[in-house]
Amino acid sequence: MGIPLLHGRYLQRGDKNAVVLSESLARKRWPSEDPIGKQWKDSKDIVVGVVGNTRAMELNNTDATEIYYPPTDENIPGMAVLVKTAGAPTELGPAIQAITGSLDAKLFPKITPLKEGFHKNVAQAEQLTAIIGMLGSVAIFLAVVGLLGLVSYAVAQRTKEIAIRLALGAKRGEIFSTVLRRFAIPVAIGFVAGVGITAGLSQILRRMLYGISGLDPISYISAMAVLSLVLLAAGLMPIRRALRIDIARILHAE
Repeated sequence: MGIPLLHGRYLQRGDKNAVVLSESLARKRWPSEDPIGKQWKDSKDIVVGVVGNTRAMELNNTDATEIYYPPTDENIPGMAVLVKTAGAPTELGPAIQAITGSLDAKLFPKITPLKEGFHKNVAQAEQLTAIIGMLGSVAIFLAVVGLLGLVSYAVAQRTKEIAIRLALGAKRGEIFSTVLRRFAIPVAIGFVAGVGITAGLSQILRRMLYGISGLDPISYISAMAVLSLVLLAAGLMPIRRALRIDIARILHAE
């Protein structure tokens, strides 16, 4: 299975009263001691090895622990056998059924490719992610519409000011940056509040995340970059429209 051996040894044929612990379980049971050779709780089992964490039983729990025992006759009826293939796993179904049938005619194994089994385990998380992604897209669309309306209104209120600045020789880039700076403080407050709330909620979402941290800096930076681009795009259209105003007409009307 490719589970790395970190300390001690793997289980071997003929082992009795021997166990192998995952790193998380060994650290939890003996935080600052070497677990090799120690008795496992009140049983006769002795720890012979420590291996990497796999989350085999609890895929969505980063603190999951595993313990491995040698198989016994009592375990066999409930065991799952993993078959490693050189070709396509789906093509070996008939051969596996023929082998099991030759061993015991009463055996009717259910054959599931490991990849298919994995997707079944994460199907619920994938569906939830798709829903959250769709809601996020709707939220971004509403943010664009809201910011577009807000910036358009703010620019319309400052039409006379923009005309005067242009008449006095102000550059269009300066006017553009001046209008955007007006929204800089609310956006900065929104970023700080959003990051703080998300960091708090990340502990709740932590069990739904695979392979990344709930405080993943890349995700935070990416989200802020997207929102900044949304603000820039929302402000670009009304400001460009305002910069094409007829200065003489505006000042004459005022």
